[in-house]
Amino acid sequence: MEILHDYRAYIFGNRTSLTIGNFDGLHLGHRRILQDVVETARRDGCHSLLITFEPHPLQLLNPGNTPPLITSGHEKNQLIADLGIDLLLVLKFDQSLSLMDGRQFVSQILCGALKAKHIFVGKNFVFGHRRSGNVELLQQMAREQDFNVHVIPEIVIRGSRISSTWIRELIQSGRISQANRLLGRYYSLSGPVIPGMGLGHRFLFPTLNLDPEDQLVPKAGVYVTVASFLDSSYESVTNIGWRPTVSGRNLSIETHLLDRQLSEPPDRMDLCIVHRLRNEQKFDSIESLRIQIERDCGRARRFFQRLERFKHLVGPSFQMRPSSYSGRSVIDISSDRDEPYK
Repeated sequence: MEILHDYRAYIFGNRTSLTIGNFDGLHLGHRRILQDVVETARRDGCHSLLITFEPHPLQLLNPGNTPPLITSGHEKNQLIADLGIDLLLVLKFDQSLSLMDGRQFVSQILCGALKAKHIFVGKNFVFGHRRSGNVELLQQMAREQDFNVHVIPEIVIRGSRISSTWIRELIQSGRISQANRLLGRYYSLSGPVIPGMGLGHRFLFPTLNLDPEDQLVPKAGVYVTVASFLDSSYESVTNIGWRPTVSGRNLSIETHLLDRQLSEPPDRMDLCIVHRLRNEQKFDSIESLRIQIERDCGRARRFFQRLERFKHLVGPSFQMRPSSYSGRSVIDISSDRDEPYK
């Protein structure tokens, strides 16, 4: 996949099959649109193109209400590439672009520069200054400028439309199993591994401490996780919270690798949040905390054992490897309720 940062950099002769949006999270609804974009492009000899914006438009239009990111820029780019998109156009959302009305955006950018032949959008799609562009305008201009508008139906689960807003709410409330289902993969955090207080190594269990990069952090609690670094993945348990038993003051993300010891910590780590085990709680003593961590590790091992048995039931198409955790669709064997493993 080639990444462009200026629409005038599109110098290819082919017309395009494209879509537009922030696509934060790359959830199942987004994937449906991108799959149609790619399939249509291949059928008609077009380039498949996704247009997104940097920074998020709300950072300019309404700075106090910019939503936290579900996916980092790097992760989102990789997920888009995995879906077969030929070109990613990252438009700088500045004052000039924010003042362009819907008709100008279509004429100057989509048709004039990008040679749109197919434009894929959701039914509630709006764009341009003061939300002057919508599906009706696209359909009107399609007749004038020779392109096709494809309105993709929403994906609805149990009466609710899949959206990035809904997924953020699920992650923030700790309902990670349901969020993973809507994403079509395990939610993950990425960032450098930073030094901790050293209490785990001295009194409890050794941990890797993650500093996430401007991403949405799940509700405080203990989670079954998969830690990936140096091209390998490790089953693990992660505590997200303030460590009340040891009077912690700052939010921390501490990951203990199950049945694995490292001679030295990695520089960076990707952490897939697979399943929630329990709330964070304060214990009367370090020994009580140590006993509870042992229980958490046992529950996590049983979770992975069950997942392994399920893998054998569904056959060889279900793969347990780093790319399965971070980018590919997953099959979530847990129920809608969190914390089922005792």
